[in-house]
Amino acid sequence: MTTYTKLTAAMVVAGAMMVGGCAGGGGQVGRAEVAGAGGATTGAGAGAGAGAGAEAKPTEGVVHSVSAKDLAETHSTTALEGDEVTLWVNGLGCPQCATNIDKALENVRGVTSVQVDLGAGKVLVGLGGRSRPSPHDLSEAVKDAALTLVKIEK
Repeated sequence: MTTYTKLTAAMVVAGAMMVGGCAGGGGQVGRAEVAGAGGATTGAGAGAGAGAGAEAKPTEGVVHSVSAKDLAETHSTTALEGDEVTLWVNGLGCPQCATNIDKALENVRGVTSVQVDLGAGKVLVGLGGRSRPSPHDLSEAVKDAALTLVKIEK
């Protein structure tokens, strides 16, 4: 079951105005903006927090800026430890995106719960059982939902 938080009227209107679904419906959206040594920052909406050449379009949802290290860690094949992780997802911005990512993550072995925060572009994933997913497993599930995982916060 998807839990929606911080859904704004602008997000609902943007999602309803798009013909054929959200920007994520046709393929992977949301580039990872790689931040310099200053670390990770986030931006939402049209151009907020976006760097030169990587302006966020209103239909893309949240676009995060992350370090190269954060982005590389999303491809690790080492099983995650702990009870939960927070996924930073680019392109997450409408209820359909939330449903898509929820369904994709629920199919990953070791995922026990999924809570989507549309406003922040983050997904809280509960972990449990003997077999735990790796960051790569979660990244592939997010990719299957036509979105982009750019950081995993443990």
